[in-house]
Formats: sequence, structure tokens, C-alpha cells
Amino acid sequence: MIVLFFINSILFLSDCNGSERTPFQFCDNFNDANDCTEPKTENDIVYLDQTKFKKENPSFEDFGNFLYFTARETPGFRLVLFRSWNGLSSEEFRSKYNAYLLYGNSKERMEGNSFKPNIVVSFHYLGALLKEEFRHLGINHKPFQLEALGPITLTYLVEAPGMDPIVKKRTIQLKWK
Repeated sequence: MIVLFFINSILFLSDCNGSERTPFQFCDNFNDANDCTEPKTENDIVYLDQTKFKKENPSFEDFGNFLYFTARETPGFRLVLFRSWNGLSSEEFRSKYNAYLLYGNSKERMEGNSFKPNIVVSFHYLGALLKEEFRHLGINHKPFQLEALGPITLTYLVEAPGMDPIVKKRTIQLKWK
């Protein structure tokens, strides 16, 4: 009996430490099964192809458009639910689910969401969020220099029914390749 208890304890602990049981994972790209194909960390460097940023005398707004339409940078996350829809119907879970991305004084609801019974993924276009913040700061029409951005600290806020709100921070540094 004691041996069985120890075996079950070891299996339980190894299952809790497995990647499938990690409830929140930074991830910027997903496949159709909502598996993470581009995992990220709390501190990342994102390299951008400067040859594709062809605007002459670009403004901060032009850079936001580049991130949105060309580079298509999409900070996101993958959330594992421990029960299907956290015990609710699919429709009820979806109607109460909210995910936001915050930067500076800007807060935007994440544009992309994909739902499976036990996995939710959400993402947002970095360019859209930065453009909003550039407007708040009044620099959207000023000449753009990547070095002026510095580290970008993003806050993820997730309100999933049946769970406490999740707040995570991630810092990214944008650099030219």
C-alpha cells in the first residue's frame, strides 16, 4: 500500500511538471490544434527584417503599420484548462472569456482567440497596440528610430471563467537583423 502511494505521488508530481500541465505559456504562433509553434519567454529579442521596412522617412505610425501588416508580430499565449471549458458550456465559457494586452497607457482586447475544450490561445498584433500608445504619447507622426523604443514591457491580462484573473509580464526588445 505504501509503495502504491509513492508511485502515485511520483506520477502526480511528474504530471504537474509536464509541459501539457503548464497552465500559461507565452507563445506567438500556434497550429490548428492550438499547439505552440513559437514559444517565447518573459524576456525576448525579436529580430525584424529591415529590408522589408521600405518607408522613406518613416514615422512611429509607419513603424506600427510595418509591425502589423508586414512583420505581423503577434504576442500571444496558450492557456491549458484543467477541465473542459472549466465546467461550463462552450458558449458560456466563450462569452465570459476576455484577454487583453497592455503597453504603457494602452489596453486592447486581444484580436485572435481560438478555443478547444481544454486549451485557449489568444494573440494580438503588436503594431496595433504600439500605434495606440504612440498616439497617447503624441509621437505617432514624429520620425521613427528603433533605438528610441527601448525595451517594450507588455502586460497580459486574462479573465477566464472558473479561474482567478491571470496577469503576466513580458519584455521584448525589437532589433533589426
